[in-house]
Amino acid sequence: MVPVFEPFVGIGDFELDTTIDKYLGDYNFKILNKDGKYDCDKYIIDNPDMSLYVDENNIIESISCREECLYKGRNIIGMNIDEFINYYDIAPVGDVDIMPIGEEMQDVYEFDDIGLQVWCVNDKIVTIIASTNDEG
Repeated sequence: MVPVFEPFVGIGDFELDTTIDKYLGDYNFKILNKDGKYDCDKYIIDNPDMSLYVDENNIIESISCREECLYKGRNIIGMNIDEFINYYDIAPVGDVDIMPIGEEMQDVYEFDDIGLQVWCVNDKIVTIIASTNDEG
């Protein structure tokens, strides 16, 4: 599967607002059940490195990528945040959040116009999280 991001739709084969049950026969997921660390169940695949966050009704509410995610023909993982903003001509919404992940601090940018949260280390994109349009 090629992880191509489509705003408010999904990434690769996985569609947002769709039941995870649709994919259980086709993918070998590692499942992390809801606990104090997550507010939903997490389904993980290794190739490509992706996680699907699923609510109590088994609906995919967000999808994250950590090694590859194509958007308009380019892999945005590894891209510099300024290059991302300029290339896609899109501005982040609100302040940049700073989140501790392990031993490092990551900057988190919100791009509500395309339903994307972008996590960076030293201005380099390391993770993206796609979600639906909450206003829709």
